Amino acid sequence: MKKTSADTISLRGAGIITVIQPKKGHRFTLDSLLLADFCRIRPRDRVIEPGSGTGIISLLLAKKFPKTWFVADEFDPQAYFLLCQNILRNGLGNIVSVDRDIKYLNRVIAPNSFDVIIANPPYVKFGTGRKSPVVERQTARHDQTASLPLWLNLQVLLKNKGRYFLIFPAQRATELMSLLQNNKLESKRLRFVHPRMNKPASLILLEAIKGGGMGMEILPPLIVHEQNGGYTDEMKIIYGMKIPGAGEKS
Repeated sequence: MKKTSADTISLRGAGIITVIQPKKGHRFTLDSLLLADFCRIRPRDRVIEPGSGTGIISLLLAKKFPKTWFVADEFDPQAYFLLCQNILRNGLGNIVSVDRDIKYLNRVIAPNSFDVIIANPPYVKFGTGRKSPVVERQTARHDQTASLPLWLNLQVLLKNKGRYFLIFPAQRATELMSLLQNNKLESKRLRFVHPRMNKPASLILLEAIKGGGMGMEILPPLIVHEQNGGYTDEMKIIYGMKIPGAGEKS
């Protein structure tokens, strides 16, 4: 077992959780927090997160929605061990951990079982981009073990009108939406994420509906950093920070 650290993270509406994760290698990033905040979850939903890593998204959402049932799936043995530890450490009884390769999830889970899928799939096509010397980081970033179509094929686990939430590179947005349509998933809600106001979008947050009709809501852009490098007020709110003056009556 590699060395680990216990890190705290908060999300608006969820409060604070503790995540045990490797000190070196694949660690959770801002992407996970943005995706967790973007998801619209309802009480009594059944939610699955394939490729959950050490569980940051499922942990935050399970704490935010205690009446919702979550399945966190992770195939990497070390990440799965830490996922199980994190569920216990945070006292969350509404998460079940599963250690299945996503290629075979539909063999162990019945079709039409879930209301929601949440996914942060690898961003880089296998054979392109820089190769990381850290195996876990390489696997998380490159789709060498599971291509994007394979992730989207998981829609068979969704009920009709089920929701699929994703975060993905903005430069691959049209590719993603085309593949979603090929898998009977209609893009319904889209938000571009910009590192700064004057920079192009780097990521998209997207909600697709299984068997959904035409028409998509384009949300205002999310700006991560101010020009001085600090977080914008919206990012501070997402992190659960208090904004001076916010909510105060004049």
